[in-house]
Amino acid sequence: MLAFALQGTQMLLVLVLAPLLTGLVRKAKARLQRRRGPPLLQPYRDLRRLLAKEVVLAETASWLFRVSPYLIFSLTWVAASLVPTFGTGFLFSWSGDLIAIIALLGSARFLQALAGLDVGTSFGGIGASRDMMIASLAEPAMLMIVFTVALIAGSTQLSSVADYMLSLDQGIRVWSSSPPC
Repeated sequence: MLAFALQGTQMLLVLVLAPLLTGLVRKAKARLQRRRGPPLLQPYRDLRRLLAKEVVLAETASWLFRVSPYLIFSLTWVAASLVPTFGTGFLFSWSGDLIAIIALLGSARFLQALAGLDVGTSFGGIGASRDMMIASLAEPAMLMIVFTVALIAGSTQLSSVADYMLSLDQGIRVWSSSPPC
């Protein structure tokens, strides 16, 4: 029961703290550009405002367009919740495999492109093709980095990778393997 509560707490914290992290990134980018930037809690205000708006659907939209936002949110949330953020060895840590998380995020991106194409407008097609083009450039680099870390740790299970990187002797060995500059 305690393991289930810890996993649920992590899932809830990931959901609640994600807008705060977005606000922190926006604030840091603004400070680096010597601007004041938006308030730290602005993403929470934006979410409240967006949730209060009414739904706008095109006449040609099918069930896929209506369901996609919920599925994309669910897939992304599950992928983010499987990452050992606040601890390792949770109830669902066995399912927190790099390959499963990549599959969840890839499915969310695929659904987003399908939803953009579903309406049948030129703007939807342009947006979907741009999204897929950016994915084809960014995701191979991300996969190389993630699987390099997994190769060093000897496992694709994220709890094992996190435990390996957190252990003092292994972390030092990984970082001291390259000659100093």
